[in-house]
Amino acid sequence: MPKPLPLFIAFLLFSLSSHAYSATDKAEVAALEWLEAIDSGAYEQAWETSSPLLQIPLSSNMLERTISAARRDFGAVQSRQRLRVIRETSMPGAPIGDYAVITFKTRFENKPQIIETITPHLEGDAWKVSGYYVK
Repeated sequence: MPKPLPLFIAFLLFSLSSHAYSATDKAEVAALEWLEAIDSGAYEQAWETSSPLLQIPLSSNMLERTISAARRDFGAVQSRQRLRVIRETSMPGAPIGDYAVITFKTRFENKPQIIETITPHLEGDAWKVSGYYVK
């Protein structure tokens, strides 16, 4: 007769990993929707769907000016490929919580390879972008 405990442990590990994967998928969807708004110039929409962690220090106009300056010479996005997702429970200068640090390799019209890092934060049951960096 098979031992039920190892089977239960395997089921539990599978359930936990699929839950984490699902949360990571949702974080990535939120990040990509936010990036799509930025890519299309819909900065107000991006700001409205952002985390208060981003909204409090930056008005929608400041967000637009900051990102426009950072991406001024890049041109249009041609492709974006996820490189990695790292889950964190703390970020510098931010409260303890659930964060996903997502790194993309992005090809722009005038820049063949840019690294974008976007950080969604879980607020209630919704992932909202709290940080964005390009280099």
